[in-house]
Amino acid sequence: MRPTAPPEVVSHRTNAGDAPENTLAGIEAAVRDGCAAVEVDVRATRDGALVLLHDETLLRTTGDPRRVDAVTLAELLALTVLDQFGTSAPQRVPTLAEALAVLDGRIAIEIDLPMRALESAIIQAVRAADAESWTWFTAHPPRDAELLRHACPAARVYLSVAPHPTWVRDLEDGIEVAARLGLTGVNPSLGALTPSTVAEAHERGLAVGTWTVNGPEDIERALDLGVDAITTDVPARVFEAIARRGAPGR
Repeated sequence: MRPTAPPEVVSHRTNAGDAPENTLAGIEAAVRDGCAAVEVDVRATRDGALVLLHDETLLRTTGDPRRVDAVTLAELLALTVLDQFGTSAPQRVPTLAEALAVLDGRIAIEIDLPMRALESAIIQAVRAADAESWTWFTAHPPRDAELLRHACPAARVYLSVAPHPTWVRDLEDGIEVAARLGLTGVNPSLGALTPSTVAEAHERGLAVGTWTVNGPEDIERALDLGVDAITTDVPARVFEAIARRGAPGR
């Protein structure tokens, strides 16, 4: 069934197309743009602090070559996130607790878990912030998705499906797994989606998100497919495309 409302727009890595990646400034940019959710990546420092960082190392985002799990939180807080846009005050890598406090439910937070074995600590942080009702999880292994669904029943849990999936055979298998586990939906890369897979997911009662949709042609394709959520580095561009179309399905 084709959605009857425009897709929800999700800010990827905190508006990574026009704000410093995985920062509080990027979160504020996502809120200002009117996104439904802001996606962040969570890893742990050497002393177990949960922080927003996508890569295993700090090189790309701070210029420091060390791994995030090789530094303490104090050492991490001494670094500044590189800002190619120059649109904000100097930013440091924030903790998950800081991100949850800044958001305070104004929009949802979508937590991606690129580092394994952090599920229990992340669940504890979400509960401590009373944020379960406005938290979305993107899980990769199905067993992690199942754990999150049971631990945080008020949260949304999506099964992520990469272009070359490791944890499922393909998107069709991912849809089957997500439906069997009672998840909110699937969140595959745009290249994995076809009209038939979107229809199949919807028939199974699953929402369909997709990532990372930045270029004009990709945005139009995602809208044509009738997905329920679009994750993008440049939310304003997606909102403009939705506005040009007017009512859904036109």
